[in-house]
Amino acid sequence: MAAAAESLPFEDGAFDAAMAFSTVHHWQDPIAGLREMRRVARRVVVFTYDASTTGWLERFWLTRDYLPEFAGLLVDWPSPADMTRAIGGSAEPVLIPWDCADGFFEAHWRRPEAYLDEEVRRAVSVWTRVGPEAEQRAVDRLRDDLSSGRWAERNRDLVALDTAELGLRLLVA
Repeated sequence: MAAAAESLPFEDGAFDAAMAFSTVHHWQDPIAGLREMRRVARRVVVFTYDASTTGWLERFWLTRDYLPEFAGLLVDWPSPADMTRAIGGSAEPVLIPWDCADGFFEAHWRRPEAYLDEEVRRAVSVWTRVGPEAEQRAVDRLRDDLSSGRWAERNRDLVALDTAELGLRLLVA
């Protein structure tokens, strides 16, 4: 079945639960899509990003030092408060373990060499959305900084962390 998140072809309460994992940023109207999820499901779980706090781009070394274009992807992005209101729920920060096995954008925060791997990057839409020039520049600079030790020097505090709070949120209703 093909449908848009903002207009789901299902009756009210048709499902016990609905989940959106790192997909809301692809929707034309995130708030409308979240309201639709809530309309068709009794329970809703959403894994998303918080770009509403001051300095949010600085939280993650990859966006701060190598991929500032990421900020352009979240222009006019709704706040977690707006998103939780849309589903009638609550939001909690998601701490990412250093050895996270999933492949979402921030998953390799303590394993920077993973971002040099083409397969890792192809599994994450951010790289396609920022464009090939930005991607290549970011990868080249990261590779150089890893080789020279600059990355390790700038991010030495990460080695001691088991988890990182990089702005991901779990919305639950």
